[in-house]
Amino acid sequence: MGNASSFERMLITGAKRIVDGAVLFVGFHWPMLMTRVARRLHAPSIVVVYENGIVEDRLTPIFPTSPCDLTAAEQATTCAGSLEALYMWLGAGRVQMTMLEAAIVDRFGNVNTTAVGPYLHPKVRLPGSGGGTELASLGRDLFLVSASSNRRSYPDRVDYITSPGYLGGRAERDRLGYKPGTGPQTLVNPLGLFRFGDDGEMYGAALHPGVGAEQVRASFGWPIKIANNCAVLPEPTAEELSVTREELAHARARSYLLPQE
Repeated sequence: MGNASSFERMLITGAKRIVDGAVLFVGFHWPMLMTRVARRLHAPSIVVVYENGIVEDRLTPIFPTSPCDLTAAEQATTCAGSLEALYMWLGAGRVQMTMLEAAIVDRFGNVNTTAVGPYLHPKVRLPGSGGGTELASLGRDLFLVSASSNRRSYPDRVDYITSPGYLGGRAERDRLGYKPGTGPQTLVNPLGLFRFGDDGEMYGAALHPGVGAEQVRASFGWPIKIANNCAVLPEPTAEELSVTREELAHARARSYLLPQE
């Protein structure tokens, strides 16, 4: 079977956060892969809501390339629209966990998928929100996913807030009237699992095997704190690794570009 890569550990750690029977609002890319792994391993009864209005309660035979891929609609319980998904499901509080990919995320969980550098004259123009603004604003138990351990992905402050975390701190989000229970709760990446403190700042909660505190600190653009009782996450089991690799092969066949490639 071979040793797990840091990316495989990330996928498995993320999948383990998913509870069987939960209703999930799942954003594009790696969150979609995590839910497939979770459904096959321990959570067959999850309900997945996509931003285009598809509601999925079983493993689709073909891996959708995005939430808007109509292969996700095969045998779906509901095929509605974005307004129903974002407001009837997400905004109305019918979702227990919200999963969002965070390409660039800062110390307070603010996500940038809009522009690197000044908005009007950016160094790089990114794809935009794609529903991420609503997921971060309205979704409960917001779970951020990043496949990067590169310092550029974790600046002290993002250049542009596409999807709001705790803005300048938890008190600011509260002051602006966001609903209780919203805002980022957890982030998973190849280094481990990160949580957000009472002040809204991210800290290291549990690390993958072989990852040390100095490696974590070198990967973030601010002096990130690491919990005194920071745990070491378990190595994946043979079954977890086998299922994950099968789903990665499926993703590759559906034109997903995997990090090591």
